[in-house]
Amino acid sequence: MGRPLLFGLMFLLGSFCGIMAAEKPAASGAAKLVEKENVVDARLKNLPWKAAPLGTELLPGDRLRTGEFSRAAIRFTDLSVVRFNELSSYELLPPAQPGGKGTIEVKRGWMYFFSREKGGELQIRTPVANGALRGTEFVVHVADDGRTTMTVFEGEVEMSNAQGRVLLASGEQGEATAGRAPHKTAMIEAINIIQWCLYYPGVIDPAELPLTAAERQRLGASLTAYREGDLLGALKSDALGVGGSEGARLYRAAVMLSTGQVEKARGELRRCRADHPLRRALEEMIAAVQFKDFPRNGEPTTASGWMAESYHRQSRGDLDAALKAARKAVQQSPEFGFAWVRVAELLFSFGKTQDAAKALDRGIQLAPRNAKAHALRGFLRSAENRIDAARASFEQAIALDGALGDAWLGRGLTLIRQGREQEGRGDLQTAAALEPNRSILRSYLGKAFSQVGNAPKANREFERAKQIDDADPTPWLYSAIQRKQENRYNQAVDDLERSLDLNDNRRTYRSRFLLDQDRAVRGANLASIYLNAGLREQSVREAVRAVANDPSSAPAHLFLANSYNALRDPSRINLRYETAWFNEVLLSNLLSPVGGGPLSQFVSEQEYSKMFEKDGVGASSLFEYRSTGQVRETASQYGTAGNLSWSLDAEYLFNRGVRLNNKFSNFEGYGTFKLQLGPQDSIFLQAKIGNLGTGDVFQRYDQG
Repeated sequence: MGRPLLFGLMFLLGSFCGIMAAEKPAASGAAKLVEKENVVDARLKNLPWKAAPLGTELLPGDRLRTGEFSRAAIRFTDLSVVRFNELSSYELLPPAQPGGKGTIEVKRGWMYFFSREKGGELQIRTPVANGALRGTEFVVHVADDGRTTMTVFEGEVEMSNAQGRVLLASGEQGEATAGRAPHKTAMIEAINIIQWCLYYPGVIDPAELPLTAAERQRLGASLTAYREGDLLGALKSDALGVGGSEGARLYRAAVMLSTGQVEKARGELRRCRADHPLRRALEEMIAAVQFKDFPRNGEPTTASGWMAESYHRQSRGDLDAALKAARKAVQQSPEFGFAWVRVAELLFSFGKTQDAAKALDRGIQLAPRNAKAHALRGFLRSAENRIDAARASFEQAIALDGALGDAWLGRGLTLIRQGREQEGRGDLQTAAALEPNRSILRSYLGKAFSQVGNAPKANREFERAKQIDDADPTPWLYSAIQRKQENRYNQAVDDLERSLDLNDNRRTYRSRFLLDQDRAVRGANLASIYLNAGLREQSVREAVRAVANDPSSAPAHLFLANSYNALRDPSRINLRYETAWFNEVLLSNLLSPVGGGPLSQFVSEQEYSKMFEKDGVGASSLFEYRSTGQVRETASQYGTAGNLSWSLDAEYLFNRGVRLNNKFSNFEGYGTFKLQLGPQDSIFLQAKIGNLGTGDVFQRYDQG
């Protein structure tokens, strides 16, 4: 029994490699300006209005307003996010009760509120109504005459004024006007209510705009900003004006979309020929972002048309056609920077990281201020485990265009990876608030809540993601894993099988190649659910099927190893599954990236995204004692530090037996280390020691 005393030393070995990052404290202000587009002014402490820089802290009594073609987002210290459309004005008032949330007075414009954190009841005040908001996601619109509309996506709102009150539940809308009691109204399609929140990438090639020579000269600064990828910079120009040629209207519509002003853009497009290829390109882009069908009249004839076709094909789930369309755009206009970035984005979705990096370099060379390009570079660097460099790219993308949800998603994941969970989760909430129509952003936010053990919020986010896009398999996968952790195995199997059925519908950053990997991950998790439910043989069958779907999937090999491990003989007399188990463990460790999960023999992490694994050290221990005198103990000390992962494992088994000279003891120790050298290269080292001691392990019979 002396060997278990050695296990405590394992928790000290390797700890010098751990890096534990401290959480930053929350901002001291009641709210902070985290995103702004164009003209955003603040009036602080009753001082005159002035331009509000990013990071401006807003305290009770402060006011904020947005100009034309402008948007802004503020984040409270509890991570709640409020977003404002153009021509909006609001004031932050003190909370009605001590310890509660403040009151937001919306004087005019559009406000979208999103929160997943615990807090007191939020109060909303408008010129004609008040709202006691116990909701977590809703929209408020105040017209110029004060007419107020409140739309609840999730939660509950009590809308009231001196004439009466009405209670609004999820999926309901209420309206109030001066002198009339609030009443419920028919809710229009949700996508139309929040269309001003959506992100519209650039698709128009400036070289194809039918501008006059005078217009090209007048719009010179704006066109230069647009070519370089700076959509917001292109919109700032006073030279945009009104009227002009058909080309000028098309260009105005293109830059208006960059701040979500769809109706204004459509107004410009209606003054252009219905069959103009650039008008059709912009209309197809709008349909793509809103996940709507678009009638086609043959193949596009312009690079702009091929770009819009690429995005629309992606929205329909056809990524092969999306990549072909993006390549057509590059072939037709080799100097079109947006098209090169689009090709890189889709190549990355097919797992072709080296080709994607080359196309991205060309895209950034042509459009150095393209926020989507720098966000994509951040994801490429994350794939290389260059977390600091990836975070710098995401921050550059946010600085260029703070409305890009992918940039906030990427930075949030890198912060979590670096151990700053609260900040990272705040960025994930901001991403979901900036692009509320994207299911994938809700899925990642739910995953972040699951990581910290907050099951109610995780499940709420997964359910919301399913509502937003019923063809996305991701929330069903994450929901299945969450239900498994809650020991709700039947529901977990149902969700996972639904995810498998939807697997081919993955729209974002997934291709047929990565879809096969997704299917393997889903199969692997299904195997783990069967294993936990005690269905060992079924677990092996599902794990084998997962490996067959993608032999290069580390999670699939890991779960096949776990399935074999459940069938192993602890006394090592029957070695039928020994080789199969060890082979699968080894393959899983060889195929998994550094930071993709512990290398331990005894710690099984069912993680889908390695970005949720932060640097640091961990330990686990299991001790079992039976009345027969049998003792079993396992211990692991594992961790990740940058490009290095390690694990130190030990197992001790002792059984005194039931007959004379029937004692059995076994000790096994493993040391596993993995160092990532580059995107494709790594060094793996594993060592094992063992000591087996037995007496008579089989029954002897007297033959005399």
